[in-house]
Amino acid sequence: MPDMNSVSMMERTFSMQLDFLEAIRSLIAYDKEHSREPEKTRFLEAFCDTQEKALNMAVLLLNKHKDTLLTEEKAQKEAKQKAEEAQRAKDMVKQKEEAQKKAIEDDLKKAETEEGSLFAGLDGDDDEEDC
Repeated sequence: MPDMNSVSMMERTFSMQLDFLEAIRSLIAYDKEHSREPEKTRFLEAFCDTQEKALNMAVLLLNKHKDTLLTEEKAQKEAKQKAEEAQRAKDMVKQKEEAQKKAIEDDLKKAETEEGSLFAGLDGDDDEEDC
């Protein structure tokens, strides 16, 4: 299913292609008016006619379904935004947990190394010689 940008992109593309066909028709007309021996453009004119009919049908189809496509695309966009927001919230919670864990580890290290702390000087040995 195309997204909103695709619908507007299709509209722009169809418009540009129709403008291009008009430019070809203008070039054919110019050649016929300004050349002593104009080129035989029967196939080029047929190409323009065929392409124009096909593009007009594509525009008709797009216009027919445009409201529905835009509604679906809007719903998809909103669902994607909600999923991204949920992921961001989940990531923030994870970052907070990691920050708290690091703060606890830092506090423990500080308590073990800070002079005057109950835990200062403990190196993990269970030697009770000093008792």
